[in-house]
Amino acid sequence: MEADKEINLPRLARKKRYTLSPLSIFVLIAFFVLCALLGFWLAQEFSDPLIPVLEEGEEQSQYASEDILNLLLLGVDQRENEPSRSDTIILASIDIREKKIHLLSIPRDTRVAIAGKDVTRKINYAHAVGGPELTVNTVEEFLDLPVHYYIETNFEGFSGMLDVLGGLSINVEQRMYFPEEGIDLQAGLQKLNGHDALSYVRWRSDGKGDIGRIERQQKFFRALADQALTFSTIWKIPDLLDELNEYVKTDMKLQKMILLANKLRDIENIELKASVVPGTPDDINFGASYWIPDKEALAAILEGVYGETSNP
Repeated sequence: MEADKEINLPRLARKKRYTLSPLSIFVLIAFFVLCALLGFWLAQEFSDPLIPVLEEGEEQSQYASEDILNLLLLGVDQRENEPSRSDTIILASIDIREKKIHLLSIPRDTRVAIAGKDVTRKINYAHAVGGPELTVNTVEEFLDLPVHYYIETNFEGFSGMLDVLGGLSINVEQRMYFPEEGIDLQAGLQKLNGHDALSYVRWRSDGKGDIGRIERQQKFFRALADQALTFSTIWKIPDLLDELNEYVKTDMKLQKMILLANKLRDIENIELKASVVPGTPDDINFGASYWIPDKEALAAILEGVYGETSNP
């Protein structure tokens, strides 16, 4: 018996060997990749914040907040043999902390000083001579706030994205007919395809001109936001990305878009408000039809978004 024990002892001392299956190896690799991606995401979150900070020596704008991201939305109407003009200009002020979004529509005929050009014109003139970059600079000077990013799409892309979504149900307030622009809509609740949705937001013959058009745009965007929350929209994202790649121009990096989407993932609980730059029409004193902004009323709107400021 003693001999047998001496012979078996080396066997008991041997270490057990483990062999990893291909599935286990794959799981480990996937785990390390996810950890690396998470580390990269966290590093970017802290080293490259969603809302850019002021650089040393850069002057603080009057209306600014470290919690509010300012995104300029541009809808461009470009036709053959004509310069592209920004037909729709909306400043989206996104309060990341308070979960609020304020849309400020700027009428395209708003009379402003064009940044760096030493001229005062309609604000959509900025895009005609300097594209979205000059439009951003002009809006920054006009409102005295930083525009962090812009997103621009032309009307062809707008129409295409609506078709991908399967159209949008909306109540058309009145008969809209203007054959020169291809507009032919009946009044009443209906589902609009891309072409008809474009007709709806471009219609200007209701006696209110650009202001009436802006009111319809804001109504349209609210309805679009509601539809974007539906489950069926998820399956259309790949096709929407194809449209975005072809028709949308932006200076916002994909990484920042993902961060913003993550911040707004609880979008059904986000408060959305909309307003228009207050003012009055004037087609007499300046030789053209302008929208003359009411600076005091505009300041009240901006203070409602950014709070009281100490930088006059």
